[in-house]
Amino acid sequence: MADAQSPGLPTDVVLLLDFVNTLDVEKLVDAVPTSDALATWSRARGLLSPGETFSPEAFKAAIEAREALRAVLLSHTGEPLPPAELRTLDRVAALSPLTLGFSPDSVRLRPAGTGGWKVLGGLFAAIVSTQQDGHWPRMKVCAAGACQEAFFDTSKNRSGRWCSMAVCGNRTKLQRFRASPSKR
Repeated sequence: MADAQSPGLPTDVVLLLDFVNTLDVEKLVDAVPTSDALATWSRARGLLSPGETFSPEAFKAAIEAREALRAVLLSHTGEPLPPAELRTLDRVAALSPLTLGFSPDSVRLRPAGTGGWKVLGGLFAAIVSTQQDGHWPRMKVCAAGACQEAFFDTSKNRSGRWCSMAVCGNRTKLQRFRASPSKR
């Protein structure tokens, strides 16, 4: 499995994995606990210009979108997807305007908003790009409940469920074995 720092992943895949992983669920550490921290994170990725900020509404929407996106990526491992998470993404996407950008050989969605809404538009444009490129179903969240790290499934048959077989996969299988009534 590949994480956001793995070489060779498309830029939009890295951006989305990185965004979801701004919250380390296992350690309960949020890399973007404030609108200023999220603005800094966004500037480092070229999504926000110097001087632009997140309004309180855009910051709240970004955190809601991050967690809804986590649920969608978890559903890529076969877990059920609560419909409320899709409604959240629909609502936030409606507030994050996009436009078309043309080049000689392609057409891309690009953000049309300002501040935090521009960042969210960029994230939604990245989602569409990964879907069009066929990478979207391979973007997942670790099914180990305590972990929930976003990763890119590099398995041939797209069946990966854990960010790391050596850590989360083995831990989960060992827990199942210990809970099994047939163990000796």
